Amino acid sequence: MLSRSLLVLLLAALPAFAQKLPKRFEEVADITTKVEPAKAKPGDTVTVSLTVSPKEGAWTYTSAKNNFRLPESGELVFDPMYDDPPGAIEGVDEEGMPAEKYLAATTWMFKAKVAPTATPGKKTIDLSKSSIQVCVPGLCLKSKKTSIPIVELEVVAGGVPAPAPAPRASPPNPAPEKVEKSDEPKAEPARTGLVKKVGLPIDEYKAKLDAVLATLDRGESKLPTTEIWGFLATAAVWGWISLVTPCVFPMIPITVSLFLKQGNKSPREVLKLAAVYSLTIVVVIGVAALFVLQVFRDLSVNPWMNIGLGALLIFFALSLFGMYDIALPGFLLRYTEKRRGAGGLVGTVFGALAFSIVSFTCVAPFLGGFAGFAASGQFGTTQLALGAFAFSAAFASPFFLLALFPALIRKLPKSGGWLDTIKAVMGFVEVAAALKFFRTAELRLLSPTQYFTFDVCLAGTIVAAVVCGLYLLNVFRLPHDEEKPTIGVGRLMWALVFFWLAMHLMPGLFKTNEGQNQRPTSVVYAWIESFLLPESSSGGGKDLPWSSDLSGTIEAARKGADGRSLVFVDFTGKTCTNCRLNEHNVFPIAEIDATLRRYSLAQLYTDEVPGEFFTIPRTLAQREDEARVNQDFQRASTGGDERLPLYMILEPLPNGRTRVVDIYEESKINDPAAFAAFLRKPLAK
Repeated sequence: MLSRSLLVLLLAALPAFAQKLPKRFEEVADITTKVEPAKAKPGDTVTVSLTVSPKEGAWTYTSAKNNFRLPESGELVFDPMYDDPPGAIEGVDEEGMPAEKYLAATTWMFKAKVAPTATPGKKTIDLSKSSIQVCVPGLCLKSKKTSIPIVELEVVAGGVPAPAPAPRASPPNPAPEKVEKSDEPKAEPARTGLVKKVGLPIDEYKAKLDAVLATLDRGESKLPTTEIWGFLATAAVWGWISLVTPCVFPMIPITVSLFLKQGNKSPREVLKLAAVYSLTIVVVIGVAALFVLQVFRDLSVNPWMNIGLGALLIFFALSLFGMYDIALPGFLLRYTEKRRGAGGLVGTVFGALAFSIVSFTCVAPFLGGFAGFAASGQFGTTQLALGAFAFSAAFASPFFLLALFPALIRKLPKSGGWLDTIKAVMGFVEVAAALKFFRTAELRLLSPTQYFTFDVCLAGTIVAAVVCGLYLLNVFRLPHDEEKPTIGVGRLMWALVFFWLAMHLMPGLFKTNEGQNQRPTSVVYAWIESFLLPESSSGGGKDLPWSSDLSGTIEAARKGADGRSLVFVDFTGKTCTNCRLNEHNVFPIAEIDATLRRYSLAQLYTDEVPGEFFTIPRTLAQREDEARVNQDFQRASTGGDERLPLYMILEPLPNGRTRVVDIYEESKINDPAAFAAFLRKPLAK
């Protein structure tokens, strides 16, 4: 009977409990807004305050969960930077995640500047698009448009005259350009930290960038001569290294001897056969190289494909270690061998095809390794095509050169165990490179990383260098090695190089007092650090105030609200090696950091926009969609250039157009002084 009575009492009490849960936002909190001063002149700064007053037993959150939508344009220009007020306490949200709460009335303050062109009269300030969350036990309610009052500001005559912004649009007329105005940004405290925004639906975001593109006097990016020559040199080195392998190197003198025999020692005939043979190799290997390079670049954006590419490099490395051989289907070799017997030019072509098929066993791992390094550089299609040609031309060059100078055949080193040693050493290099792809995948899937952290990948690189050094000292042998090879001077020196590399990288595993990785001073460490993608991926250069909202940044610069009338655009990527290299080694230079702060800064990610840029969480798919729109904008605004990073300076004009002032020639900044001059030049006009 007692239990039945308790059940009846509980059932009777349920309606009462249900009635206690609020249904409207106004039942849990009040919101008030105010602007001070209530009257202002053009050019004055005002403060708009928004106060959330939770009722008894209720609470609200910091801006991590509250979304404040400030007006983006009009006669009142808001500073997008604002701070959460003090007084928050630690707690958990409705999902059990850590969150900071306010239990009492809390006021957010937003700074705004009355535009110099503002006309006298009353102006409405509408913050009603903001979304403010207030919770009680068991329920959270979000504010509606009617929950946030609209406040009015009266603009009175006087202040900064409307024509003041004109000098920025008319550089030839320097008279109105006042020294006080150009010095204004220097008097203000430097802005720090990322400029956060509310994530828009992808259609709306694309429409905003399309609107920018429609007003853009587009520029043409210049092919960076220093960078492309460095890339071509790297491609050629990989092509030449793939020659010194057991299945390729011994064939070089044999093949050239066949040219000499078939040409009846006629130099003209020998050169013709050698040229046809070499060109066939260039075409076959070049097409294969371009295909592999394109695949690696295109797939390097997808996190799951990065896992596959890392596994592929491990597969290639095991082949270089001698676990197995990689070969194309046998029927291709049989067909080409049969046609090679026809002799003449046709036989020469098929002989080159047969050689390409046979050599694939050794060439494929090196081509895969080169493709992995090329993918980390984010090169465009034209550069990849040139790189593929350089790789194949370097690979084919000995056949033509030795036919041209046959006496050099006698000076070639004899085949031996050193060829297998080169294969093994390159295998260790590819193991280290595979770590970068695994890390790239995890950076896109988990934040922060848990398995392939920067420390883990750096430690893996150090271990690979140490084991490679031990291998060169014959501490252990691999299946394809000679039983008792001698240690020559060259082999000893290379072992010392790998040991030196390991010792040089090792301090990077230890932390400073601030919890940051130590950074040994050298170009070698800087390159390896950027290749392995350090933990900090955005806002390089002492927390520069980057924004990922290009449209809003251009409009703010057009109004000159903060004294910055030029926009510096950084097309970058979360997994871009050269981007990290520039951000960690060039942007922090005092002169460059100070000059960048004189620009309005926009950072457009083309693979995945980091979640730090948003005031509320965005899914990976949403951030990738926004990045694809950024990439389309980069192509359209630069004449098809896809390089990362790419730096562009824009000048918003008063007539609504936007001019491309300049595009920096290099991706990897090799000359910081030249980059500093690139930044200073537009500011000096």
